[in-house]
Amino acid sequence: MKKLVAGLLATLVPIVILAPPAAAEPMFLSYRAHVQNIGWQSWRNQPSAAGTTGQSLRLEAIELRGGIGQVSAHVQDRGWLAEVGGGQTAGTTGRGLRLEAIRVRSDVPGWRLECQAHVQNVGWMPWVADGKTCGTTGRSLRLEAIRLRMVEAQT
Repeated sequence: MKKLVAGLLATLVPIVILAPPAAAEPMFLSYRAHVQNIGWQSWRNQPSAAGTTGQSLRLEAIELRGGIGQVSAHVQDRGWLAEVGGGQTAGTTGRGLRLEAIRVRSDVPGWRLECQAHVQNVGWMPWVADGKTCGTTGRSLRLEAIRLRMVEAQT
């Protein structure tokens, strides 16, 4: 009987059941900001604001957690600094220099990284995506807060 069952199983064509693809899992992002007179704030999760509003304090640096994206910072009197990955500091600390803008981009295929900046004398600016300037350049205005979020790319 065992031989008969084994023979039948060996001759049956395997059946593969294809399920519809699952919706993309939400992509989470953590980041933190180094703020004038405060230092490093605790980690924020998207799309919570890092930094401050209504206190006239400058952002001096930001950091992304993990390998989700890249960020470059436009710093007072220095211009655009080299792009850095997660776990590295974009901007400066201990020098009293303001962040004026940042550019972020996703490292995750199928997802884009978006940024919204709160700028001195402007307030919250519109959301921008992957590689676009978030904040201002050439106007000597400080970033005061940022929000980041991962958004599934549209095909």
